[in-house]
Amino acid sequence: MELIGRNLSPFVRRTAVMLKLLDLPYDQRGLSTADDTEEIAKINPVVRVPSLVMDDGECLIDSNAIIDHLLETGDPDHNLLPASGADRRAVLRLAAIGHGVMEKAVASSYERGRRPKELVYDKWVEMVEGQVVGGLAALNEAAAGGDYLHGSNLTLADVNAVVAYDFVGIGVRYLLKENPYPALAALSDRCGALPAFADTAFKPG
Repeated sequence: MELIGRNLSPFVRRTAVMLKLLDLPYDQRGLSTADDTEEIAKINPVVRVPSLVMDDGECLIDSNAIIDHLLETGDPDHNLLPASGADRRAVLRLAAIGHGVMEKAVASSYERGRRPKELVYDKWVEMVEGQVVGGLAALNEAAAGGDYLHGSNLTLADVNAVVAYDFVGIGVRYLLKENPYPALAALSDRCGALPAFADTAFKPG
């Protein structure tokens, strides 16, 4: 399999983490939506990452769809996402919060980093960064209850939370000034020691 995209994107990185946690071998082509639009358009018509090109040539697009497939085929014991019931709903809820933090942090970093300063819509940036803060606070509260966000083992919720937190530290770093989310930071540190997270951490250059 070939994963398309750079791990700077939290959506690419969370997919890469899941591939590694499930011990699924893959290659990676580090294309950027900013610099490699023509190449990405050949793979994904809406020019987004990640995409996952399967061994038979089939191409999956969007991290949610890709991870759904990976869990369906690579996690028969439902370790990373419970099969049903309240536990599944709880993990999906927390995973959705983490995913939302990713989306809003990316939006803020685009607005602040790519738009001319005089054209930045400050009220909109304040709104999306408020959503980031709300999501991080909720994840921090969940992280304070134990080693993992839900239950006694690492799940998709932890993957999303850690990847989201780490991206905020890159794209909207000032929101983490003075360590306002210590339990979430500790979760990031613990998971960051695992190969699936350490090997996928974005390395500039």
